Amino acid sequence: MNMTAAQVAVKILEEQGTKVIFGIPGGQTLFFNNALNESSIRFVATRHEGGAGHAADGWGRLTGKPGVCLATTGPGATNMVTPLGGALRDSTPVIAMLFQNKLPDVGRGDAQDANHEAIFSSLVKAFIPVRHVGALPWAMREAYRIAMSGRPGPVVLDFYRDVIESLSINCPYEPMDPASYCTTPNALPAPAALAKAAQILSAAKHVCILSGNGVKMSKSGDKVLAIAERLSAPVVTSFNGIGSVPVDHDLVLGARSRHGSTLTRAALEEADCVFVLGSSLSAVGTNRWSLDLKNIVQIDFDTKNLGRQYPVSCALAGELSLTLDALASLIKVPDAALKKERSTWLQQKKEARVVWREKIFSGPWNDEKASPAAPVAVIRAIDGQVDPNGIICIDAGNPGCWSHLLTVKKGMSYMKPVNYGNMGFSVTAGLACSLAEPDREVVSIVGDGSLGMSLAELETLARCGARQIVVVLNDSAFGNIRQEERYKFGGNVVYSGVDLSPVDYAGVARLLGMGGETVTRAAQIPAAFANARKHEGPYLIDVVFDGSFTIWPEAF
Repeated sequence: MNMTAAQVAVKILEEQGTKVIFGIPGGQTLFFNNALNESSIRFVATRHEGGAGHAADGWGRLTGKPGVCLATTGPGATNMVTPLGGALRDSTPVIAMLFQNKLPDVGRGDAQDANHEAIFSSLVKAFIPVRHVGALPWAMREAYRIAMSGRPGPVVLDFYRDVIESLSINCPYEPMDPASYCTTPNALPAPAALAKAAQILSAAKHVCILSGNGVKMSKSGDKVLAIAERLSAPVVTSFNGIGSVPVDHDLVLGARSRHGSTLTRAALEEADCVFVLGSSLSAVGTNRWSLDLKNIVQIDFDTKNLGRQYPVSCALAGELSLTLDALASLIKVPDAALKKERSTWLQQKKEARVVWREKIFSGPWNDEKASPAAPVAVIRAIDGQVDPNGIICIDAGNPGCWSHLLTVKKGMSYMKPVNYGNMGFSVTAGLACSLAEPDREVVSIVGDGSLGMSLAELETLARCGARQIVVVLNDSAFGNIRQEERYKFGGNVVYSGVDLSPVDYAGVARLLGMGGETVTRAAQIPAAFANARKHEGPYLIDVVFDGSFTIWPEAF
């Protein structure tokens, strides 16, 4: 049976395990969208291509498999630039399918004509044009392979309209197992490097472990904690590493972010050895590389990350989980004196954690009865409501800054656009999570600034019946920027472009088909969550939020 190239493309997506594609159809995509009707793949039309890209990013972060999104040429494609930049910077596998005009017309000024390669190349792992039908199967499998291999990331497939609409006579579909063209080598560092790392770790008096996104992606949290127990070492997570180890574990001090905390900074800087696991040591978690980190032992699958931001005493290039297994057997049991030295320092860090928590979870910013709602009280109230198996999707800006106070326990998932800081992420990323794992409850936490960039996607949530609670921290401002202006220019200035009009977001949500309510105090949040769970479909809780509390320069 003759098929169109579009039908072949759909068959290959099915073989790769694609369940959902997010996007906005157009003339160039018609043959492909029509082919989806005969497949097992669900197409979800978002209200903006940026929403489709963020959904694909959320899918990739949660499942570890490529999230797939599509857009038409020109303005459709350019609307997808930002989420792909976020996926690249945070190492998420995404395949973006763009649909160009016909090959003979490209560059001649046809409607919506655009040079996609020039636009996307700096923000994706690879850009693959599909100019001939015979190249289509290879191109699609190559996109999957690149997105998944090494450090994951986004790949653009650029299909020309006359190619995707042609008959498949020159590329008949023959199924392939993705494992035959995409494998992850079980690579271990060289024995000499493992021996050197074990020697450094065995001799160090005060080891602090920095657990990054690589730990989360490799699901190595239990192995990290086993090493921490062996070394009597406190564990700090990067911002992207939140959720890599459970925050409520006795050895975990919490996250190091751009705006905190003093507790985790002290542990990292006092250590005479920092054991860096799957972290690129980006600007966000190191205050633009101002942290004083000494005697670093670093594990990363991507050799480009090793020693890139900080000099290292020992670099270990290998798969993280296997490398931890190999090191565990090489690290020596400390003698009595060293064991006492380590346990004493660890106990000091635990006591400091108690003092730090007493300070953070007290005072006006933790007043659950304050109106408008105080920030720490809001985070604590949400923290008490998140399902033990829940998925937390955080947006950029103020919600992200406060969110590291959440207790992300074992069994929970946490995601945030960290290194690109792309606003408008959490609503459709949460939608993707609810579709990928429908038995798990999703909580998206978003500021009103970011919600303004994704507001129409509330209709998408309602249409899809997502099991999702959207919590809006509404201070009628681009709050993070207003706080930074106050920090840098003082209180007696006219702030520029940061104040927004008050909006009834719960009312908007109801108009778009969701449930919703407004609360003005943190104490009202538990009841609002109860109402959300009684409601069929997604629900928005609009929290009138006190933006006068600042995270600048380091709130915690």
